Amino acid sequence: MPRTTAVRAYLLIIGRFLVVYLPTFAIIGAFRMSIARTVPVVIILTFALASVLMLIAARGNGPSMTAFGFRRSPPRFVAYSIALGAPLGLVAALLLNQFREPGPLAGLDIAPWLAFVYFGLAAPVQEEAIFRGLLQTGLAADLIAADRTSATANRIAVLVVAFLFAATHLFVGPLTAGCATVLGLLAGELRWRSESLFPAVCCHSLFNLAGLFIALPK
Repeated sequence: MPRTTAVRAYLLIIGRFLVVYLPTFAIIGAFRMSIARTVPVVIILTFALASVLMLIAARGNGPSMTAFGFRRSPPRFVAYSIALGAPLGLVAALLLNQFREPGPLAGLDIAPWLAFVYFGLAAPVQEEAIFRGLLQTGLAADLIAADRTSATANRIAVLVVAFLFAATHLFVGPLTAGCATVLGLLAGELRWRSESLFPAVCCHSLFNLAGLFIALPK
C-alpha cells in the first residue's frame, strides 16, 4: 500500500503541473502570441491556476493556505535568502556570459524596466507559488500519507520539485537549467525549513535581479 500511494503522489505532482501549464500554453498557441506578450500571460495565468488549486485543496481535507507557505517567516531565513540570492545570481549570469548561453531574455524585446518587473518581481512570486507552494507542499503531504517520515518526505519533495523546475528551463539551455536546479534546491530548502514562501521568493527575486544587472544592455 505505501508503494502504491507513493506512485500516486508522483502522478499527482505531474497532474498538478500539467493543470497549471497546459491550459496556459494552449491559450498562447491559440492566439499566436508574441514572446513579449507570452511572458505576462504565463505569469498571470499560471499563478491564477495554481492559486485555484491551492484554494480548492484548502477547502477540502488537504493542507490549509498557511500550510502552502502563505505565512510569515522567521527572520533568519530571510537573512539567508538575502545573503545567498544575489551572489548566486551574479555567478549564474557570469557563467551564462562566459559560455555564451543566451539566457531567458534571448529574443525578448522589452523595456529594461519591464524586464525587472517581470523577472525580478512577478516571476519569482509566480514560480515560487507554483513550485514551492503548490507542488512541493502537495508532494510532501502525499509522501507523508505514503508512510514516509516528515523529514524524508520533505527532502524528496525539495529534490523532485527542483528538478522539475529545472526542466522548465531546459528550452533556454543546459547551463540555465543547471542554474535553475541550484536555485530550486536552495528555494526548496528555505521553503521547507522556514515553512514560508517568503524566503524562497526573496532568494529567487535577488537571484534574478542580480542576473538582470549583467544581462541587460547598459
